[in-house]
Amino acid sequence: MEKGIGISNHQDAETRLVLIGIDSATWRVMTPLIERGELPAFKALMDVGAYGPLRTFQPTLSPLIWNTISTGKSPEKHGMRSFSALQIPGRRCALYEYRWEQLNAWSRLAYRIFRLNWWKEWFLKHGVIKRVPLTNTFRRCKAVWNIASDHNQRVGFLGWWNSWPAERVNGFWISQYVELLLSVPPADMSQAAYPAHLVEEARPFIHEDEQMDPRDVRRFFNLEGAELEELATFRHSKFPLTSNYTPTQYLKLEYLCHEFRRQAAKHFYREFAPNLLGIFLSADPVQHFFWHCMEPEHFESIPEGDIEKYSGAIGNWYRYLDEIVSDLLEEVGESATVVIVSDHGHGPSGELPWSGSHDDAPDGIIILSGRGVKPIGRFEGASVYDVTPTILALMGLPIGRDMDGRVLSETIAPAFLEEKPLMYVDTHDQEPRGDNVGVSSGMDGAVIQRLKDLGYFE
Repeated sequence: MEKGIGISNHQDAETRLVLIGIDSATWRVMTPLIERGELPAFKALMDVGAYGPLRTFQPTLSPLIWNTISTGKSPEKHGMRSFSALQIPGRRCALYEYRWEQLNAWSRLAYRIFRLNWWKEWFLKHGVIKRVPLTNTFRRCKAVWNIASDHNQRVGFLGWWNSWPAERVNGFWISQYVELLLSVPPADMSQAAYPAHLVEEARPFIHEDEQMDPRDVRRFFNLEGAELEELATFRHSKFPLTSNYTPTQYLKLEYLCHEFRRQAAKHFYREFAPNLLGIFLSADPVQHFFWHCMEPEHFESIPEGDIEKYSGAIGNWYRYLDEIVSDLLEEVGESATVVIVSDHGHGPSGELPWSGSHDDAPDGIIILSGRGVKPIGRFEGASVYDVTPTILALMGLPIGRDMDGRVLSETIAPAFLEEKPLMYVDTHDQEPRGDNVGVSSGMDGAVIQRLKDLGYFE
């Protein structure tokens, strides 16, 4: 039987950990909503668990931080150091494409003297080089799902950051691009999932007509008449062409992706019963686009009508995320351990069009609840480096001494640590990995455009 199919008879029936990543989730938005009773699923976890700020680092670039969360190691160690890479067409290897804030003083000087950015753009325009999204083939060390798989734990990850191409794990893997590829057939799906046949199993969860019920549109935006109908019926048929979307169209895409992940996660959890389930959600786009409508006092000039239409967008999106979390918790049951994290927080930028920003590295969130967690309430001192070591401890698996984070032992119940004392190994990486070879997904243009839409590229 192919590895990844069926349910092992040797898995630890007591171990059930759910890792929920929410890109850019911030206490700045969540706390007042929780105090008003509007995020009941998050609050229920917090009431019987441990929660607090999650310290991040600069620059707040998702590939760097999410891979630190997934490995417990710094970007220098895990190798995921940029959003994209530059590649000569026909060549295998690619070079990191660093952003300006990642360059040291000497590199910035060289950029200015030799006009390197001008030359880069000229080479891109004339096809001498191409820009490709960074793929997990650049990662130089094992992530938490690899470590769990190595220890005969069944894992399942869905939509995680840098999850293309699909990784061979002891369980299932649904790449972050599956919902996009399924929306623009025909597309090469051979590396979209593991086992590969799961792509077809996931197809029923795609909104193939790309329609959105007007009532669901109004959950997020205060739209009426033609505007409401236009957004509800808008089709993303342009993908994978690199055409810009309006903020509301972009959020519709996000909603359809989240609905796919929500339904697919529940389906594959029932099928595989993983010991470690991971699902990736996001609050990042809605905050980039609509922060000025939630906190207009930080902005000098706001387009007429924006506040009336979009002032509730961010809060409404968090209520929607709470609904997804509630759905997942109902599926996995009360015996599971739940860990919810974000890579950083968010706040006002003071300028448009991207009115929300995380450039100053605001703290993210961490919530731990369920089996093995000590209900200490709010605590301080956690960082993005600590997530993987703590997950390994809560699964009774060894922590690598070469990890840069620590086990958040103050959040683990003493009785659990007596039952499963902390174990350490020098490293989980006995063999080198990562080859700096980009693997095309067929959606590279669309992915780069999405990053442009959020202001990460010019």
